[in-house]
Amino acid sequence: MNLKTYIVEEVDSGSRIDQYLASKIPNLSRRKIRTILDIGGCYVNNKRVHIASRKVNGGDKVRVEYSEAALSTVKQKKFLLQTSDIVFNELNLIAINKPPGLPSQATRDQDVMHAEISLRNWIKESNLKIESLILVHRLDKETSGVLLFATTSNVATWVTDQFKQRTTKKEYLALCYGIPKEKTFEVDCHLSDIDNKSGKVSIVRSGGKQSKTSFQLIALHKEKNISLIHCFPETGRSHQIRVHLESLGLPILGDKKYGARNLHLLEPAIADIASRHHMLHARSLQVSPNPIDKPVLIRAIPPESFLNICQQLNFTLP
Repeated sequence: MNLKTYIVEEVDSGSRIDQYLASKIPNLSRRKIRTILDIGGCYVNNKRVHIASRKVNGGDKVRVEYSEAALSTVKQKKFLLQTSDIVFNELNLIAINKPPGLPSQATRDQDVMHAEISLRNWIKESNLKIESLILVHRLDKETSGVLLFATTSNVATWVTDQFKQRTTKKEYLALCYGIPKEKTFEVDCHLSDIDNKSGKVSIVRSGGKQSKTSFQLIALHKEKNISLIHCFPETGRSHQIRVHLESLGLPILGDKKYGARNLHLLEPAIADIASRHHMLHARSLQVSPNPIDKPVLIRAIPPESFLNICQQLNFTLP
């Protein structure tokens, strides 16, 4: 990984950021510089910059992070959002139905497309005049469903505060291996941070952060030992729903961190689908767009893979 930092001199004040970087890193083509901007590898005064025409000023601190090997293999066409993937676009908010496998934001692995780039590309192709795009929450890479962005800093702050204050309403659907003992149940516990080595979160008796999720059984298949479960998280900890369900002996189908040991117990047709990604879908999100308008309810249909398993099991979504 290359890391370069520059302080803009007065002579370069007013230059476009892509032109400025081209003068500082002559071994990179203009296309690769634009790719760095797209994938979130450029910061001006510690704020990520995506717009190539963004002007720099004397005294600005510019930081660039990139891998030349990764830039050569960026999967720019892997996730192309369609208009049907845009589930909300009003009141300075845009929500997409994020497909499984697409990271919510830039990762250190720069050859991977992420949701923000995908949405920016859709905005550009749709000829919309939206320059600011701020991710206000996150979904795990393999989790599908409602992912929300703000198009102004004021709305982003307003919505982010709602997540912090737990006033948003979130609904998930999960296909799990196992049958719950009761139709309604909850988990209230403390969770650790993500472990740097294992990438997993654990339930801890002391320390950690408080987490709570309520669950409701929707449907079950006794012979195949699979349940369809409604999940209502009250907090938003990393991997929260996945860890809570695994702690109850109900790991999500296809979860490689918390349910991989059960994959071989599934019948081949279902195991093949579940091996592609875990079956957790952020079905709806209710949030207030501003202090004046009423809260909006944003919903997203589960991906075809999720619906396919439900169809095989004769599960009907509520």
